Amino acid sequence: MPKESEHVPFLTHCPNKKCIWSNPNRLPKEGRWYRLHGYYNSAQHERIPRFRCLRCGATFSVRTGRTTHYLHFDDIEFSDIGERYLAGASLCEIARDHGVSVQMIRIRLHRFFGQEAS
Repeated sequence: MPKESEHVPFLTHCPNKKCIWSNPNRLPKEGRWYRLHGYYNSAQHERIPRFRCLRCGATFSVRTGRTTHYLHFDDIEFSDIGERYLAGASLCEIARDHGVSVQMIRIRLHRFFGQEAS
């Protein structure tokens, strides 16, 4: 887990659209634009670090902005689901093979392709 003094390279900009630092080109050239703001516990991944933007005060985690954001179970590979769906596998078949519900597969496909799966 990152410590206060560590740089976290995947944090490229503030997730708050109203913040001037939401544009990666406007970030300060020297130093970091965020600081460690603690941790939260997740049933899936134990301790997850939270950060705070030094400009607007928005808080966010390493999961913010990812396609797995807000998902409670994110161990399923999007590429596998997408490839199998495009190859003609049914939602029931994909769900059964992964041991999850059809609704979970439907949500993943919606995030992956940006449209409703049937």
